[in-house]
Amino acid sequence: MKIKRRPAIIVLVAAIALSIIVLVGVNVVKNTISIFNLSQFQSFTVTISNESDYDIVSVETGIINGTSKDTRLEKIKSGNKKKIKPNLSLSGEGAIYMEYTDSRGSTTQKTVCGYTEYLSGNSKVTIHNSKVTVKENCM
Repeated sequence: MKIKRRPAIIVLVAAIALSIIVLVGVNVVKNTISIFNLSQFQSFTVTISNESDYDIVSVETGIINGTSKDTRLEKIKSGNKKKIKPNLSLSGEGAIYMEYTDSRGSTTQKTVCGYTEYLSGNSKVTIHNSKVTVKENCM
């Protein structure tokens, strides 16, 4: 009995079709997260965009009037972005601050989440030479 072999073209077409289905599925999930803003239910993250002329040499995040804090000594070069998922703990409710030091030694502190009970959501911090802007979406 002869075994029929499928031509390679059929296997190739099936592989391409499967790849397209997977890519469409991934995009549907990403769009669903952004449409329903499900990112606010994930662990708190801070995205820092350094638009200043100086490198950021350390970033500390912590609970205002609390003992929980997380310090990172990673550089964020001028013009770069960095996403930080601080390791914080909270009992009850509170607010989150971020304090950074630039390459000149100048330190600045900013509230990045004015109110949280669950340490979830995100904040986007943009650092300029003369100001810091914060867009918060935290819970």
